[in-house]
Amino acid sequence: MKRFVLLFLILLFGTTALLYSEPPDWVPISGTQYSMVVFADIFLEYNPFTGTDTCNIAAAFGPGGENDCRSLGGWQPDYPPYWDGYWYFTIVSNSTSESISFKIYDALSDSVYACIQSVNFEDGTTIGNPYSPFELTTHPVSADFHNNGQIHVLAYPNPFDQSIVFDLSFVKDKIISFTIYNIKGEIVNQLDVGNLSSMDAIDWTPDNSNKIPISTGLYFYKIETSNNTSTGKIVFLR
Repeated sequence: MKRFVLLFLILLFGTTALLYSEPPDWVPISGTQYSMVVFADIFLEYNPFTGTDTCNIAAAFGPGGENDCRSLGGWQPDYPPYWDGYWYFTIVSNSTSESISFKIYDALSDSVYACIQSVNFEDGTTIGNPYSPFELTTHPVSADFHNNGQIHVLAYPNPFDQSIVFDLSFVKDKIISFTIYNIKGEIVNQLDVGNLSSMDAIDWTPDNSNKIPISTGLYFYKIETSNNTSTGKIVFLR
């Protein structure tokens, strides 16, 4: 009986150790002179990677790899209707110019993934913001994105005070409508986008052509093709 109990405990603790493996020990370097800030959305195989599971980790690294950690991301939860959750990085460095890469630890799969995108370190700069975070993904956007025929949109500057640019990437379909809404769901403007190519840009300057007056606040855009739809948030500051 004692042997059975001992064997059971060994199996129990062994299984528990497999299920709850230790996350990577990423520790940011100290004694640095410079810093920059990155607000980021992270996608793991096109699914949002969040910090709601407190064991999930996102980190930034210098050229030295995992032994050269420059920041541990802090998860900022959703604050509707102003922003979705995002990761906040304060990245440190002793150099004014170097490449910064990103990795994540996914607690569910107990795996580390490298992000495709990187940033160039520039002291005192900020990349992204709560309303329009910088996008990090662990899958090449080019391959699966083109296979799925999705619409990829980058809106900048966001917030904006005069005009805003929507950089578009899409395949197969043609854009059939581009609409701006206010927080009440009312149509502010329907942009005449014409016949766009697979990579193009749309400029929007709020003016008298709007269907209803526009003032400082949160707005939404909706881009539609015959098979796909993309939506997002923009903030107008006057």
